[in-house]
Amino acid sequence: MKRKDTFYLLLFLFTFSGLFSQVKFNVGANFGGQISSLKGVENETETDFSLVPMFGVNLELCISPSVSIITGINFERWKKKREINLDPSVLPEPIFSFTEGYDFYNVPFLIRYKFGGNKDFFIDGGAFMNYFNKGRPNDRFGSLFIQFEDYNLGAVLGVGKNFDLTERIDLAIQLRNELGFTDVNKYEWEVTGDVKTNTTRLIATVSYQL
Repeated sequence: MKRKDTFYLLLFLFTFSGLFSQVKFNVGANFGGQISSLKGVENETETDFSLVPMFGVNLELCISPSVSIITGINFERWKKKREINLDPSVLPEPIFSFTEGYDFYNVPFLIRYKFGGNKDFFIDGGAFMNYFNKGRPNDRFGSLFIQFEDYNLGAVLGVGKNFDLTERIDLAIQLRNELGFTDVNKYEWEVTGDVKTNTTRLIATVSYQL
């Protein structure tokens, strides 16, 4: 091997080893609450869902002290309270109310930028994908308010703060908004409109540095 080639090989190895030494991997658990709503529904005045819990797994690849890549998977069960009146012209008061559920798996793809003197504040930005697992209609009234498409894509923006609990364990508190870009309305004859989602959540993530 020529001396020049040896020099470039050694330079590459030193550079790569220097970058790799800065990379850290964190695995954690997400716990929190969220509230969701639908935008674009034409024939429904109340499109908000109830405040519900969410939980999941968080994966973070720290590529520098200021920048990391985050993904994971979260389980969500959206709940919507509905009121049914079989004859509104005769009976103005709802006959009964009930709650139905919608199960989703949520996968974020985020870039996190950390700032502040101790790098304990952060901003997240990126995208998300929701997979609609199944609906849970009420036993008495079997029809769901909306049939969701299998997949939903959109943008994510979040802000938060890290708290060091031990040398390897930290707690992150984050406020995150997920704005859907795709039409989630599967059957136009049931619900009219180009329907998109909007979810705001407060998340606590406990992470362990491997």
